[in-house]
Amino acid sequence: MEMFQEYLTAPSVEGKVQQLIAFLVQQPADQIDNSFDFKAHDQDRAEYFDTMIAEALTSFFEVPTEPSDIEPLSTVQDVVNRVNSGNA
Repeated sequence: MEMFQEYLTAPSVEGKVQQLIAFLVQQPADQIDNSFDFKAHDQDRAEYFDTMIAEALTSFFEVPTEPSDIEPLSTVQDVVNRVNSGNA
């Protein structure tokens, strides 16, 4: 998706995932660290987060991911680990 290209500009995977989560929770990226729990931040939108993060991992990070793969994940570090293991 082109929208990810526009927003995910950090030089590292960690930075890009932080930017992704910041975009989804609508907070500045500098307020998001690897321990940030995006599902605890807004539990009503957990399904939305699962879908959008899966889409970003599949299309932007080239790590094939289904929303169900994101369900057990809740922190930025969880998503970073998924990207890194998928790109291994």
